[in-house]
Amino acid sequence: MTTNRNLVLNPVDGSYVLPAPPRGFDLLVMDGGESSPLLGAGAIASALGQRFQSQAQSLDLLLTEMRGQLERLDGAIAEASPAQLKGAVRDVLRVVDWCDALRLDLADESAKAVDGLQPIDLLALCEQQANALQGLVDPITVLPSQQVVYWGDRNRLTILIEKALELVWARTGGQGLRCIEIGSEAGVPSIRVCSHGEPTKAIDRDVVDAFREAVDYVAATVAPDELGPGGAGIMLRLPI
Repeated sequence: MTTNRNLVLNPVDGSYVLPAPPRGFDLLVMDGGESSPLLGAGAIASALGQRFQSQAQSLDLLLTEMRGQLERLDGAIAEASPAQLKGAVRDVLRVVDWCDALRLDLADESAKAVDGLQPIDLLALCEQQANALQGLVDPITVLPSQQVVYWGDRNRLTILIEKALELVWARTGGQGLRCIEIGSEAGVPSIRVCSHGEPTKAIDRDVVDAFREAVDYVAATVAPDELGPGGAGIMLRLPI
């Protein structure tokens, strides 16, 4: 896990939001906004409790392994050769290294929790949003994606996904299947939001402003998706 909790990637282009509209329309540029409210304390405490419980179980397994190694070492001292004893000590030190790595992870995640962040299963969150926002004639699908746990503000991230879906929907005039895909490259989590519709019209300024505000809430960066500036899709890279 990363120990840098304040790294935010520089955007490819500070004014980039979506591909430029067809000839005759203006380029999309969006302004910033204020912060949104946080989730309830109960939901955050539950997520943190589950995460730390998992860490405690891992530590218990490591300590059990260490006790077993030490017991075997104690029983072998009288008869083991120096080489065998050195091998047993190395085994114990290997378990100590695992415990130390777990300690660093726990310290990092505890610091994030102190900052008001919580562990979020991005794939599960996007599936929830897709189910909540789609209609009978305007479905939203979540593509097969990586399982990524991200430490952030769930409420703000939920709003960002919603506004990104609204943006690509407006970009294609309410046409085409909308898709969400979760990814992670070089430790940087990302959410790709796109539409299979054709970009045909300018976007209402209110939709653009709402999206930019949501981006600023999360401190995310916006870039073209893998189809490039000609498509109706965006890549949201999350701060780590």
